[in-house]
Amino acid sequence: IVKLVGGGGGAAGYAESGGAGGYSEMIVNSTAVTSVTVTVGGGGGAVAYYAGAGNGGTTSFGSYCSATGGFGANQNYNHSGGAGGTGSGGNVNLQGGGGQGHVNSVGSHQGRGGGSYFGGGAAWNRSTNTGIIGPGAKGAGGPGSNTDTGAAGAAGETGMVVVYTYK
Repeated sequence: IVKLVGGGGGAAGYAESGGAGGYSEMIVNSTAVTSVTVTVGGGGGAVAYYAGAGNGGTTSFGSYCSATGGFGANQNYNHSGGAGGTGSGGNVNLQGGGGQGHVNSVGSHQGRGGGSYFGGGAAWNRSTNTGIIGPGAKGAGGPGSNTDTGAAGAAGETGMVVVYTYK
């Protein structure tokens, strides 16, 4: 059983957050497999407000199945969170969660990255503006920075591959 998630998209300022990587899961008959190339997608880079953050990288298990990375903030529309990536080729293929879009208020809002199959995205620390609160799950989008600053957001989380073998 192979489970994989693409890298999360990066974030920008004003809470504009990255989307999560897609997810794919597949049962592979490994009796005839001698080797497989595994690629793990990196997280997209972060940028300051009003720029397009980097997209997450694609994760793949040979030619069997793959999952594209989440889109970076502002890659789909201006001032939006990134859309989630997509799984393909597997028995189960899911889209990653979208990131939070632009927020003007400096109240209790926090930029939150899109959640992946493996869990939620991190949130930006509004009280200290020093970065994220806890790590996001593998493949989650990066959280956007405080709305009251021009600071860059955070990078997306790296993708992941999990392989279970049975005999």
